[in-house]
Amino acid sequence: MISGRYGIKHIQSNFELNLVRPIHPKNVDLKASSKYNELIFTLNPSTAISLSYKEQNADEQRFNCYTFSSLTLGYCSEARFSISNSKEKYKVLNNDTLMLINGSNEEFKINYYQSLNSILIDEFILYLASSKNSFNWLSPIEELQTGFLSNLSFNESTIGSIVRQEIKRLPQREDFILNKIGINVINNISLNRYLDYFYSIDFVLVEPEDYSIYRSIPKNNIKIETGITILASDSLSLSLFGTLYKNNLFGYEDISFNQRSEHHFDKAFGSLNIKLKFLF
Repeated sequence: MISGRYGIKHIQSNFELNLVRPIHPKNVDLKASSKYNELIFTLNPSTAISLSYKEQNADEQRFNCYTFSSLTLGYCSEARFSISNSKEKYKVLNNDTLMLINGSNEEFKINYYQSLNSILIDEFILYLASSKNSFNWLSPIEELQTGFLSNLSFNESTIGSIVRQEIKRLPQREDFILNKIGINVINNISLNRYLDYFYSIDFVLVEPEDYSIYRSIPKNNIKIETGITILASDSLSLSLFGTLYKNNLFGYEDISFNQRSEHHFDKAFGSLNIKLKFLF
């Protein structure tokens, strides 16, 4: 919504990432809801600045089994043994869940918009952003790091050392920050009265703060988006487009990034999308 020199943008969306693994937990699908709000101030007909706030909350993930190295614990047929604990904090697991994981984040962003009279570029956006990421997990497996069971031998190691090593791959419980600086180049080409072709190229540098790197993470990412827009009317349009990321969703969908998923963020990722836009 735009009125005079001010504008407000509000977007609500659902994010879903499907991932199947050969070991437990075999299904680690991630579902999250997202809310985005942006306040825009126009400096002149070709320039604007804005402040935006994005919040994401992931659905709680519950796993009945977990494989640590070659040791599977939990409540499935492949489990070597199941574990439980009478401590009050574990009662939420209901004796059929080995682990639950929660996640959320919030991002503050400053944007500078500049429109251009160019064949290749309609607009570019410079931005600075910082996202605070919060994860938490609960499981009685952490009790196996010490005590009698931790000293039992398994595959030339002890259960305690196996569990301690694998816990390093779980999301850290301490909040961490991802600081970003980026540029987004956008162009839209009118093919006819009812059809537009568009592309967007976004490059972002990411610097983590208070994040414990498990192995290695990238320092940047490139997002390329291109497709067509069908113009039904001045206020209604439908877009069909594809999106390609160089380093998965690193720097763009922070709810998907932590120590458990870190090793997926050195690979390309793509999606096919559809968007319905209505102006009022």
